[in-house]
Amino acid sequence: MFRLFSKKDGGKVAGTLAVGCGGGGCNIANRLGGISGVDILTVNTDRKGLVRSRSNRRILLGDGSMDAGCGGDVALGRSLTTASSAMIDESIRMFLNVAILAGLGGGTGTGAAEVIASAARRNGSRVILFATIPMSFEFDRRKVAIDALDGLAAVCDIMVVLDGDRLVSIDPMLGAREAFSVLDQMICESFMSLMDMLESADGEHVFRMMKGRTFSVSFAEGMSVEKVAAALASGLMTSFTSTSNPIIFVRGNIPQDGSERIMSDMIAESVGNEPVFIQGPGGRGMNLVMFTPIQ
Repeated sequence: MFRLFSKKDGGKVAGTLAVGCGGGGCNIANRLGGISGVDILTVNTDRKGLVRSRSNRRILLGDGSMDAGCGGDVALGRSLTTASSAMIDESIRMFLNVAILAGLGGGTGTGAAEVIASAARRNGSRVILFATIPMSFEFDRRKVAIDALDGLAAVCDIMVVLDGDRLVSIDPMLGAREAFSVLDQMICESFMSLMDMLESADGEHVFRMMKGRTFSVSFAEGMSVEKVAAALASGLMTSFTSTSNPIIFVRGNIPQDGSERIMSDMIAESVGNEPVFIQGPGGRGMNLVMFTPIQ
């Protein structure tokens, strides 16, 4: 799927390294671990959690004695990651794209994400953050996560952020555990779609179009055109008016009967701007991921 070891540019391999930071990031990375061609690094203060991760490379932060992680201490997570900077720099140095995966709001993931993103930026890589933020009932952790976004925006080229509150408002029957499982899957869908776009012949154009923005994501497949459009428009965080045109990555084929116009009109009415469609791999069915700019 991804060209990990093909052409080189300035000594870097034209490919993507996904970095799972902390427990939440490692959970997301585990979902990506079964995808062919995805190179994964996981970093964590929890030795047992790290051993269970489905990754090509692992970096243990600290001395391995912190089974409970950093206990929500972001400064500790940041300092332990900085102490392992030599190993991190070596792991990321060959990659043009570094995708940071994190569940924000805790100590390890939040602290490590900013340190690793900064290292990737110094390395000259394109830095993309895929993150979840806690729901409102986790008030203190949610505040930590939201506060961290400003610092991350300064060192990330593109941020994809998913909010469990929005998901539960769409489907109140979802419990917290199920909601975060759905969010992890949404991160995976958005990761695969965005990486496919960046690895395509138009990848530089897509990168320039998305650079400097924060996006929410919604996903729909296998339904009528109207239902697909409604699912995309009601997706995560799209109750916010889009700051510019949403981007829809299409796997499969949209029927050539005016369906694209129908979807475009319905989505524009909901989010404030018409979407830009980018055609991905063809095939049977219709699978769409929409990136909606919210900042």
